[in-house]
Amino acid sequence: MSTAGVFHTLVYPGVNLDANEGPKINSVSGVFIGISLITIFVRVFSRWWTKIEFWVDDYLILIGAAFSIAYSALLIFEVQHNYYGQHIGKMDIPHLMSFVKGLYVATIMYSIALTFSKPSLLALYWRIFRVPKGQMPFIVAAAVNIAWMTAAVLAGIFLCVLIASFEDATIEGKCINYPVFFLSNEAFSIALDIVVLLMPVYFISSIEKSLSHRISISSTFLVGLIVTILSYLRLWRLVHAEKLPGPDPSFDDVDAGHWAATELNTWVLVASIPMSKPIIVKILKDRKARQSAASGNHADYSKSISTNKGYERSRGNSFPSTTSGDQLDLVERCAIRENSSQNEMELDVRG
Repeated sequence: MSTAGVFHTLVYPGVNLDANEGPKINSVSGVFIGISLITIFVRVFSRWWTKIEFWVDDYLILIGAAFSIAYSALLIFEVQHNYYGQHIGKMDIPHLMSFVKGLYVATIMYSIALTFSKPSLLALYWRIFRVPKGQMPFIVAAAVNIAWMTAAVLAGIFLCVLIASFEDATIEGKCINYPVFFLSNEAFSIALDIVVLLMPVYFISSIEKSLSHRISISSTFLVGLIVTILSYLRLWRLVHAEKLPGPDPSFDDVDAGHWAATELNTWVLVASIPMSKPIIVKILKDRKARQSAASGNHADYSKSISTNKGYERSRGNSFPSTTSGDQLDLVERCAIRENSSQNEMELDVRG
């Protein structure tokens, strides 16, 4: 006997019982899966092109990207098979149980993805800011981040004891307060985002260069603050969903789900921008050179070619060299180190 129709959607002002947010979830998840795949490809290609060996930050972001993509793919699966994006009244019992299982897995995937993505950026900081006695903030931030996210993963796994009671209400078990868990996890995650993304500003402020140069260098990292905005939007939608009347998880949690997919995959992009920029700069400079040649402006063309020489593929484990007139950029494997004789910070561009 069919069990369809055993659930009823609570009717309240503004509710549309036939609403279907599934296409929106599919579109957002699909787009950001593509963004992550392209980002990882560009990052790996940039590593090959610059002859720089893979390091911890690369391996961490690869794992983070894998879980971010898997999370987004799981949302699409939920839409296609378990009525995600539609009201609970459209479901039967088997589909609801399958949906809740997917929600359980997604909760764990979300925390794991962040656990690897944020330390990837911290590992990149460690690689760039080679300051004696100045790496302790990175160690502390990484330790706090890993400890918190590990706790979040374990809390996600053991949301209920017995675990099976999370998906089957007929099994007696004790569960933590879901809303409190999700809201507190997201709030603390936002605080960690801000700390991690602002850390380079302190080191960059010590560089003996003009303000415009320091701002240019900082902008490469501060663009990551967009992740904080996305995290806040997800938190806002979680709070909003909690205030809606009636149990309707397949519809009420739509915004929180697709904002989570956006956040996770944007972390992959943000953590890869600094190390993907050399190849992007090379492409843009080559394009500018071709445009100058096509316009017949031989003077500008010669200047462009001269500038591009510093970006030819180098041998060994160093970045392409730069001329003294080039704008300083940490993404070209600059490092901050302490001058042992003068005890002052200086920018070390290793060519």
